[in-house]
Amino acid sequence: MNSFAPSGIRARFLAEVERASARFQEPAQLCKVCVLVLPIARAGITIQQPDMRAEVLCASDDVVERVEWLQATLGEGPGLDAIASSGPVLASDLTVKEGRWPAFATEAVGLGIAAMYAMPLQVGAIQVGVLDLYRDVAAPLTAEDFADAVVVADLLTAILLTQTERIDGQLSSWWDQALVAREVHQATGMVTVQLGVSAREAYVRMQAFAYAEGRLLGDIAHEVVHRRLRFDPDVASGPLNPGP
Repeated sequence: MNSFAPSGIRARFLAEVERASARFQEPAQLCKVCVLVLPIARAGITIQQPDMRAEVLCASDDVVERVEWLQATLGEGPGLDAIASSGPVLASDLTVKEGRWPAFATEAVGLGIAAMYAMPLQVGAIQVGVLDLYRDVAAPLTAEDFADAVVVADLLTAILLTQTERIDGQLSSWWDQALVAREVHQATGMVTVQLGVSAREAYVRMQAFAYAEGRLLGDIAHEVVHRRLRFDPDVASGPLNPGP
């Protein structure tokens, strides 16, 4: 019998959260708690902004942070599918060739990720984002482990909703986001002005350029923010040119 039955996992998760921090000033603590209470190696949380942009909130380690931003850059992966479908997406073996997310899987496996389980963070029609759980070896979740993951995702959703200014997925400044997330947000606004397009379109332009260059979205955002790169409004594909 699983020692972390739904009622047990709830109590253990909340106890670990309280022990980690009474104020949650660092969202990464939530990811680390997930690793403590679930049979996984790593965890990450990506937030869905109102205009459908994906923004990484936190990760349990540097590998996961890179994988989470990899999804955002490529526009594919279990986490994004979980958000789009409003249901769990379980990728028990990312090493299988010709799988569902060929570009993402190849990169993730290269970083040591073999399995990924994406649990949507939502309440009814309110979508917050996704909890991505990782293993370094390919293996399916047992029925008990899946039930525990669902409970943890529900608890995380409640916690995140209590820390937003509005129940619309927009993060409050109260959260201490990672620098890369802040720069992607800032760069999106700068490219919006440069191209005269919506925030969603600006994000997609940066995303496409990052993919074409074989770089992460955060790298492109960093160069935009520091005015080393800018988008050219006179070219339909929106390539980046040296800034002033």
